[in-house]
Amino acid sequence: MRSEHKTDLAPLPEALPERLPETPFSDEALLLTDAPTPGRLPRAAPGDFETEVVTDWSRLAALEQEWQDLARAASEPNPFYEPWMLLPALHAYGSGARLEVLLVSATHRGRRLLYGLFPIAWRRGRAELWKHRSCYLATPLLRSGFGREALRCFFDYLERSCGLVRLDDVPGNGPFHLHLVDELNRRGWASLVSSWYTRALFRPASSGDQFLERALNGKRRKELRRQRARLAELGHLEVCELRPDEDPAPWIREFLSLEASGWKGARGVAAALHPAERAFMEATAARAHQRGRLMMMGLRLDGRPVALKYNLLAGDGAFAFKIAFDESFARYSPGVLLELDNIHRLHRMPAVRWMDSCAAPNRFMINHLWPERREMQTVFFSTGRALPSLLLALVPLLQFLRARAQRRRRSA
Repeated sequence: MRSEHKTDLAPLPEALPERLPETPFSDEALLLTDAPTPGRLPRAAPGDFETEVVTDWSRLAALEQEWQDLARAASEPNPFYEPWMLLPALHAYGSGARLEVLLVSATHRGRRLLYGLFPIAWRRGRAELWKHRSCYLATPLLRSGFGREALRCFFDYLERSCGLVRLDDVPGNGPFHLHLVDELNRRGWASLVSSWYTRALFRPASSGDQFLERALNGKRRKELRRQRARLAELGHLEVCELRPDEDPAPWIREFLSLEASGWKGARGVAAALHPAERAFMEATAARAHQRGRLMMMGLRLDGRPVALKYNLLAGDGAFAFKIAFDESFARYSPGVLLELDNIHRLHRMPAVRWMDSCAAPNRFMINHLWPERREMQTVFFSTGRALPSLLLALVPLLQFLRARAQRRRRSA
């Protein structure tokens, strides 16, 4: 960071003129250049920033305090890239992959601060922001107010290292999106949004009842009340929530067992069937709970879970990380009933202003309940090299030819 220097002031003349000479002043220079605004402290210049490429995860663990400070000050929250979640993910999912983490830092008042963190995966000759199977957002951590500088350092590193970059599941709006667009235009790099979709987003209404009145028609609300009443006829039905002083381990064991009992277990993709992924789920839950970031809810029938929900809190928002339900009770829609309870619970949490569903675009249940949407994109860009830029220019043509071939096959 820039240090302040004292400047010797010339002595004032003994007598001031009756009228100071009028010097015309224009603020045009402030609008057209990067000159600092009067009265505002200058920010760190790009030359003051340093980058470090980390491949030793013990080195990352040693920076956990600085890393968590960056996450708290990030312009956009992303729990999937916070230390309590990314470190277990690197151990669970990183085996056999070429991974590294780029850190952008600078010294401020004698103390090192992190300004950006970018987990990078190298695949098929290109760089990507790393996403594993339990990661639903790839927004890098950028310190608020310094996102442009941190992203510029990231781009400088990419320019030296590769010709093509892929960013998957990054938001189509927000601070990172704006900095990304600005930096690509500044450098004149070819880019392409290869695909995009929207996923359900929760924002509270004045009350949970009003929210559901807007989201569901009267007939559907009546049917859900009937299903809850029918389920309650089978035993004692209650909604439970993990308490701050409660051990989350039994909840996670129940969740993993419930998930494995359904279609995910039948297809072999349940976390309980994979030791490394099971360890990741258990470690993440424990670390999130220690930091007050874990929100678990359950719909229980005579103490037995028929639906469990696993949410993560982040900044002024939250992420609907996982949900599981007992498919033997499918006729009662226990997952939907628990989601209704989740909506009412969120309305009693004024600090939570939104929740990302983390859902695929075709998830009917959550899309039906949560009418708002968040746009997600997959972005490709070259780093100025000729061949990758040419390949990006050809992608729309290839997509057109593929779509035309598919239409012909369907009509044949």
